[in-house]
Amino acid sequence: MKNKEKLLFFMLIGVVTLWGLNVVMVKYLATFPPLYVAAIRMTVAGICLAPIIYKYKSNLHLKKGDWLLIAGVGASSIALHQITLAAGVQTTTAGNASLILGLNPLATALLAMIFLGEGMSWQKGLGIGVGFAGVLIVVISQHGGLHMNGWGDAIMFFSMLMYVTGGLLIRKLVVRGVPVLLITAMSQMFGIVFLWAAALVQQPAAYYFSLEVSSFQWLVIFASGGLSTALGSVGWNYGIRQLGASRTAVFLNGMPMASLLFAALFLGEQLKLVHLLALLMIASGVYLGSRNVVKPGPPQAKATPELTTKA
Repeated sequence: MKNKEKLLFFMLIGVVTLWGLNVVMVKYLATFPPLYVAAIRMTVAGICLAPIIYKYKSNLHLKKGDWLLIAGVGASSIALHQITLAAGVQTTTAGNASLILGLNPLATALLAMIFLGEGMSWQKGLGIGVGFAGVLIVVISQHGGLHMNGWGDAIMFFSMLMYVTGGLLIRKLVVRGVPVLLITAMSQMFGIVFLWAAALVQQPAAYYFSLEVSSFQWLVIFASGGLSTALGSVGWNYGIRQLGASRTAVFLNGMPMASLLFAALFLGEQLKLVHLLALLMIASGVYLGSRNVVKPGPPQAKATPELTTKA
């Protein structure tokens, strides 16, 4: 494995760790309306990402199709994902929600193979399977089994598909030559507009202004939006640019384990020996699924467009 790829993998592990911590932070904020919390978190992230738009102001003359794709990223992986996630966790168990979201790498690999032409090696397939088995162990050990809840599970499945869709659209934009940082910042702005529209449909603005938020809760909101969402999105989208949608998505298998560790650290939840086995399985799945197996063939004179795109 090349040094650059190792650094990229460490970066993605850091992103997933931040997202695992974010789950704990969102749990802490559960006393507030979910759409309100999501809209504020995304707004904080948008403020942090705004300087990127200024940096790339000369790149804003995009084609109409590019703008539609960017709006699609904001609508799918930001707004619709957050809205359906908030609705889904209220109508199904946390275990089912974690497990369905754990299908992300498999869904990404299959859809990337169909729509983007990304390959599916036996190592990638094995890595996805082993990692998902680790997620399954975490879910069962935490919640004592699985209990199907048709409508709630369907909402969570749609939420997972929305996130996958956003990742595929990002990959498509990168190949078209749109800078990945610009995609991240602009899609965030579209997502903010969609989320606040949904929040204001649910409750009037006066209701949100009447909510009392402590200083520490604001600190958690800013940490969630600025670190987990803004910084995490930049790192994640850069990973998609470099590795492709399906190889990057394998790292998401580590998020339930990261959430479990942070919940034990900050919320006092219990860790068990079986969680160590799950961690080893997830780590093995990430290693297998993220490896780039190059088939022998004639050397290429040029790098592919997706690797020469300037970020």
